[in-house]
Amino acid sequence: MTEEFDSAALSAERDRLLGAARTVLMAAVGEGDMPEMGVTPVIRHQGDFYIYPSHLSAHVRAMLAARRAAVLIIEDEGEAQNIWARKRIKFDSEIIEIERQSDEFNLICDEFASAHGPTMGLIRDFSDFHLLRLRPRGGVMVLGFARAYRLEGAALEVTAHLRSS
Repeated sequence: MTEEFDSAALSAERDRLLGAARTVLMAAVGEGDMPEMGVTPVIRHQGDFYIYPSHLSAHVRAMLAARRAAVLIIEDEGEAQNIWARKRIKFDSEIIEIERQSDEFNLICDEFASAHGPTMGLIRDFSDFHLLRLRPRGGVMVLGFARAYRLEGAALEVTAHLRSS
Protein backbone atom coordinates (compact mmCIF):
# COMPACT_ATOMS: atom_id res chain seq x y z
CA MET A 1 0.00 0.00 0.00
CA THR A 2 1.25 3.47 -0.83
CA GLU A 3 1.14 6.31 1.63
CA GLU A 4 -1.53 8.15 -0.40
CA PHE A 5 -3.88 5.12 -0.32
CA ASP A 6 -3.84 3.83 3.22
CA SER A 7 -7.07 1.82 3.26
CA ALA A 8 -7.30 1.64 7.06
CA ALA A 9 -6.75 5.38 7.53
CA LEU A 10 -9.21 6.25 4.75
CA SER A 11 -11.83 3.91 6.18
CA ALA A 12 -11.35 5.47 9.61
CA GLU A 13 -11.85 8.96 8.16
CA ARG A 14 -14.95 7.78 6.30
CA ASP A 15 -16.35 6.31 9.52
CA ARG A 16 -15.55 9.52 11.42
CA LEU A 17 -17.41 11.65 8.86
CA LEU A 18 -20.39 9.30 8.78
CA GLY A 19 -20.47 8.99 12.57
CA ALA A 20 -20.48 12.75 13.06
CA ALA A 21 -23.40 13.32 10.68
CA ARG A 22 -26.61 14.49 12.33
CA THR A 23 -28.21 15.61 9.07
CA VAL A 24 -27.96 14.75 5.39
CA LEU A 25 -28.56 16.82 2.29
CA MET A 26 -30.52 14.95 -0.37
CA ALA A 27 -31.47 15.42 -4.00
CA ALA A 28 -33.73 13.53 -6.36
CA VAL A 29 -34.97 14.10 -9.87
CA GLY A 30 -38.31 15.88 -9.72
CA GLU A 31 -40.97 16.66 -12.29
CA GLY A 32 -39.18 19.73 -13.65
CA ASP A 33 -35.74 20.09 -15.14
CA MET A 34 -34.10 20.86 -11.79
CA PRO A 35 -33.41 18.41 -8.98
CA GLU A 36 -35.42 18.68 -5.79
CA MET A 37 -33.19 19.11 -2.74
CA GLY A 38 -33.63 19.11 1.02
CA VAL A 39 -32.04 18.44 4.37
CA THR A 40 -33.20 16.23 7.23
CA PRO A 41 -31.96 14.62 10.43
CA VAL A 42 -30.41 11.18 9.99
CA ILE A 43 -29.45 8.20 12.09
CA ARG A 44 -27.33 5.22 11.17
CA HIS A 45 -28.33 1.69 12.14
CA GLN A 46 -26.47 -1.46 11.06
CA GLY A 47 -24.74 0.37 8.20
CA ASP A 48 -27.88 1.88 6.71
CA PHE A 49 -29.04 5.47 7.03
CA TYR A 50 -32.56 6.36 8.10
CA ILE A 51 -34.50 9.56 7.67
CA TYR A 52 -38.02 10.53 8.73
CA PRO A 53 -39.16 13.32 6.37
CA SER A 54 -42.59 14.60 5.34
CA HIS A 55 -43.93 13.96 1.85
CA LEU A 56 -45.22 17.55 1.90
CA SER A 57 -41.68 18.47 0.76
CA ALA A 58 -41.06 18.24 -2.99
CA HIS A 59 -37.71 16.47 -2.56
CA VAL A 60 -39.35 13.74 -0.50
CA ARG A 61 -42.07 13.18 -3.10
CA ALA A 62 -39.36 12.97 -5.77
CA MET A 63 -37.36 10.47 -3.69
CA LEU A 64 -40.43 8.32 -3.06
CA ALA A 65 -41.33 8.32 -6.76
CA ALA A 66 -37.80 7.48 -7.93
CA ARG A 67 -36.97 5.13 -5.03
CA ARG A 68 -33.47 6.62 -5.09
CA ALA A 69 -31.64 9.77 -4.02
CA ALA A 70 -28.24 11.39 -3.98
CA VAL A 71 -27.05 12.03 -0.42
CA LEU A 72 -24.39 14.46 0.83
CA ILE A 73 -22.73 14.44 4.22
CA ILE A 74 -20.40 17.40 4.65
CA GLU A 75 -18.05 18.62 7.33
CA ASP A 76 -19.28 21.55 9.41
CA GLU A 77 -18.00 24.88 8.06
CA GLY A 78 -16.68 25.86 11.49
CA GLU A 79 -14.54 22.73 11.69
CA ALA A 80 -13.13 22.85 8.16
CA GLN A 81 -9.45 23.69 7.81
CA ASN A 82 -10.19 25.20 4.41
CA ILE A 83 -13.68 26.26 3.33
CA TRP A 84 -12.79 25.38 -0.30
CA ALA A 85 -11.95 21.79 0.62
CA ARG A 86 -14.55 20.73 3.16
CA LYS A 87 -14.48 17.00 3.83
CA ARG A 88 -17.54 15.29 2.41
CA ILE A 89 -19.11 12.06 1.30
CA LYS A 90 -21.59 11.89 -1.56
CA PHE A 91 -23.38 8.66 -2.38
CA ASP A 92 -26.25 7.34 -4.42
CA SER A 93 -28.79 5.42 -2.42
CA GLU A 94 -31.72 3.13 -2.84
CA ILE A 95 -34.82 4.29 -0.92
CA ILE A 96 -36.75 1.66 1.05
CA GLU A 97 -39.87 2.71 2.95
CA ILE A 98 -40.31 1.07 6.35
CA GLU A 99 -43.87 0.00 7.22
CA ARG A 100 -45.38 1.81 10.21
CA GLN A 101 -46.66 -1.40 11.76
CA SER A 102 -43.25 -3.08 11.77
CA ASP A 103 -40.85 -3.72 14.64
CA GLU A 104 -38.17 -1.94 12.58
CA PHE A 105 -40.30 1.23 12.46
CA ASN A 106 -40.64 1.28 16.24
CA LEU A 107 -36.96 0.53 16.84
CA ILE A 108 -35.73 3.23 14.46
CA CYS A 109 -38.20 5.83 15.75
CA ASP A 110 -36.96 5.14 19.27
CA GLU A 111 -33.37 5.62 18.04
CA PHE A 112 -34.38 8.93 16.41
CA ALA A 113 -35.84 10.12 19.71
CA SER A 114 -32.65 9.11 21.52
CA ALA A 115 -30.38 10.80 18.98
CA HIS A 116 -32.39 13.92 18.15
CA GLY A 117 -34.65 14.63 21.10
CA PRO A 118 -38.35 14.92 21.91
CA THR A 119 -39.58 16.27 18.54
CA MET A 120 -39.71 12.66 17.32
CA GLY A 121 -42.43 12.00 19.90
CA LEU A 122 -44.48 14.81 18.39
CA ILE A 123 -44.13 13.78 14.73
CA ARG A 124 -43.95 9.98 15.10
CA ASP A 125 -47.64 9.48 14.31
CA PHE A 126 -47.98 12.19 11.63
CA SER A 127 -49.21 10.40 8.50
CA ASP A 128 -47.31 12.70 6.10
CA PHE A 129 -43.98 11.49 7.52
CA HIS A 130 -42.28 8.40 6.11
CA LEU A 131 -39.51 6.34 7.63
CA LEU A 132 -37.03 5.76 4.82
CA ARG A 133 -33.92 3.59 4.76
CA LEU A 134 -31.17 4.95 2.53
CA ARG A 135 -29.06 2.02 1.38
CA PRO A 136 -25.85 3.31 -0.22
CA ARG A 137 -24.81 2.00 -3.64
CA GLY A 138 -21.53 3.88 -4.01
CA GLY A 139 -20.13 7.35 -4.21
CA VAL A 140 -17.16 9.62 -3.57
CA MET A 141 -15.33 10.81 -0.46
CA VAL A 142 -13.40 14.08 -0.66
CA LEU A 143 -10.84 14.77 2.06
CA GLY A 144 -9.18 17.83 0.52
CA PHE A 145 -7.56 19.05 -2.66
CA ALA A 146 -6.60 16.10 -4.92
CA ARG A 147 -7.83 13.72 -2.22
CA ALA A 148 -10.99 12.17 -3.68
CA TYR A 149 -11.74 8.47 -3.32
CA ARG A 150 -14.26 6.12 -4.89
CA LEU A 151 -16.66 4.42 -2.49
CA GLU A 152 -18.45 1.22 -3.48
CA GLY A 153 -21.41 -0.78 -2.25
CA ALA A 154 -23.65 -0.55 0.78
CA ALA A 155 -20.62 -0.40 3.11
CA LEU A 156 -19.12 2.50 1.12
CA GLU A 157 -15.84 0.64 0.85
CA VAL A 158 -12.91 2.87 -0.19
CA THR A 159 -11.67 1.31 -3.44
CA ALA A 160 -9.65 3.84 -5.43
CA HIS A 161 -7.94 7.21 -5.37
CA LEU A 162 -9.58 9.31 -8.09
CA ARG A 163 -6.82 11.02 -10.02
CA SER A 164 -8.84 12.63 -12.80
CA SER A 165 -12.32 14.04 -13.21
